[in-house]
Amino acid sequence: MHQKLLRYVLSLLIVYSFAVTAIPTVGYSQTVGSAPTDNSYVSALAEIESKVEARRKELGIPGMSLVIVKDGKVLYMKGLGYKDFEKKIPVTTNTQFAIGSATKAFTALSVLMAQDEGKLALDDSPKKYLPYFRMYDPESDKSITLRDLLSHSSGLNRTDLAMVTGKLNRTELIEVAAQAKPTAKFRQAFQYQNLMFTAAGEAVAVVEKKPWEKVIPEKVFKPIGMKNSTMSITQMEKAKDRSYGYNYNFDTKETKRLPYRGIDEVAPAGSINSSAGDMAKWLQFILSGGIANGKRIVSEASFAEWMKPQTKISADGKTAYGLGWFIRDWNGLKVVEHGGNIDGFNALVAMVPEKRLGFVMLTNVTGSPLGSELMPIVWENILGKPVVETKSGDPVAPAKAAGDPKELVGDYLTPDGNGTIVVKEVGGAVTLNIEGQPAYTLTPNVKGEFSLTPLPVDSFSLRPIKDASGAVTAISIAQPQGTFEFKKKIASADAKPLISADELMQKVIDAHGGEENWRKLNTRVIETEVDLENQGVKATSTSYAKAPNMIASSTIMTALNKTIATGWDYFDGTGGGQVYTFAPADTYTGKRLEDIRTSSDFYGLLNWKKNYKNVEVRGTRKIGDEEAYVVRFESEKGTDVTEFYSTKTFLLLRREGVITSSTSQQSIPYWTTFEDYREVDGVKMPFKSVNYSPSNGNIVSTVKSVKHNVPVDDKLFAPKKLD
Repeated sequence: MHQKLLRYVLSLLIVYSFAVTAIPTVGYSQTVGSAPTDNSYVSALAEIESKVEARRKELGIPGMSLVIVKDGKVLYMKGLGYKDFEKKIPVTTNTQFAIGSATKAFTALSVLMAQDEGKLALDDSPKKYLPYFRMYDPESDKSITLRDLLSHSSGLNRTDLAMVTGKLNRTELIEVAAQAKPTAKFRQAFQYQNLMFTAAGEAVAVVEKKPWEKVIPEKVFKPIGMKNSTMSITQMEKAKDRSYGYNYNFDTKETKRLPYRGIDEVAPAGSINSSAGDMAKWLQFILSGGIANGKRIVSEASFAEWMKPQTKISADGKTAYGLGWFIRDWNGLKVVEHGGNIDGFNALVAMVPEKRLGFVMLTNVTGSPLGSELMPIVWENILGKPVVETKSGDPVAPAKAAGDPKELVGDYLTPDGNGTIVVKEVGGAVTLNIEGQPAYTLTPNVKGEFSLTPLPVDSFSLRPIKDASGAVTAISIAQPQGTFEFKKKIASADAKPLISADELMQKVIDAHGGEENWRKLNTRVIETEVDLENQGVKATSTSYAKAPNMIASSTIMTALNKTIATGWDYFDGTGGGQVYTFAPADTYTGKRLEDIRTSSDFYGLLNWKKNYKNVEVRGTRKIGDEEAYVVRFESEKGTDVTEFYSTKTFLLLRREGVITSSTSQQSIPYWTTFEDYREVDGVKMPFKSVNYSPSNGNIVSTVKSVKHNVPVDDKLFAPKKLD
């Protein structure tokens, strides 16, 4: 069905948005062991470099620089790898990299400095300085403050799509926020938001009577002594020592240079470029409590506010957001950090202020987990490894191993009893499988539990619950939001067997029009109107399909009644990709290619067993008010999908899965609901679908016309050049 293509057309548009953050690394109850003496730093730093270099190469990162500061002194500063991968030109400590959203701390600081001077206040409305500022939600429109802009509590998700197109100016982008429906109640949840930081920077520009891009160099860079930092890509291109940005494809093992992405329109959210040498001075300024070269440049009160939790991220408050900073707990110590990601670059600034320790990592690859992995490596090598304590406070040896994960294999009920998670063994590995998420490998850890690889070991764990005989009766999963118990499903000898997959497939085929009617069709052209309601963006799409498995789609996006982007997605039966006016052309590889190959099957409804290695009916679940069969489709080379079919009508109600990327090891979960089924040429099709992903929010697609068996040239299913 055409909705399968729309998940690629729309859900993948902004998964690479420039301002991603490090994965949470909340710790468990421990204390920090003895720190190394001064004489020990040499071996500690050598250990850090060894681990960083090994991981850099594993992750395909061409080059990076790393600086570590302790007690006001630079312990380590070095360039690793290449700033120009093609010519093998090494990174130096003066090489400029884009720092992405690590810029946000600078923007928040500029607001606090203006407050110190009496020019504005954190609890002022942004409308006081930006009369055009509006919010879709009346409550937030009435009550929102500069503090809310800087603490991601506006209720909006990442309205980044209009931003990355590069077609709207700063004022227009801030106005787009007024068109976006919130995805949470005002001040009730943390939701990362770039345009709110852009608005905060504009408020500073108004009160300072000069562009934000001039405020930061004059009021922050100059007093700190950061002489090798720039405010835009245009400025960085003039630097003698700068890095290129790259993507690394984990499927093909290829390293590809990316064009620089200028983000002048949203500069306060992520435009700064800097070097290890300059970022060392930034660390020294922060770890000294706001003093640069013997002079305080931000008041003690404002400095404390800068680093104080403002918005909870985890329910227990151990992970929170301050003003331009993530704030976490690591073994009883406060960690203050912020990552940054923009096309071709990934950065992290992280500190343990109490220990006057911090580091900055600058890399030249789009998005990687290295930053979050680096934090425990640096902290443990400089401060000492954590020691588990008993209740009495005495240190004890690590707990015994967790045991064989194979004994956990089985189905488990979600806490509300309406869903199921599955622990299964595949190829010798035991994985936890949750609908709409990637599989997590269960790895025994020293706490006698299981880590959920690749999730952070200090934040996520699984513990088996056993009865007196040693049989597993439930599992307990701990995560930043709390600890949840999942009871093991016990098969009843008297339980009626579920409908078989073969029986259900036949009923589904009949409900959707029958095989005979489907086989009469060989091409399809669909016109669709699309509302990206949480982005403030609308679109129109024309999709083309031709038997046996060719698809293509043209998309035009608009915001504020302006065309902001066009796109083309295609698959010719063998290969495919996507081309959008705001991004480099992308070719599908790996799991992503396999998923589009499966989704493009014109007669996919008839080919469950052909397209998937295993199809299993796993029970029933409520979808809205309707009972539905839960069907798990296991892919040979792609990703698994779960679909929900009405037990009454046998129509498809919902699909859940993940979207993979060849240049990132992370997967993006999505779900799509289908409704308003209508008969067209003897087959039933949904005329409305709602696709949700964390990056885009809700995407509502409404079919306007469907044409079957019209001429469609094979040449259509190929890449094209967009104007």
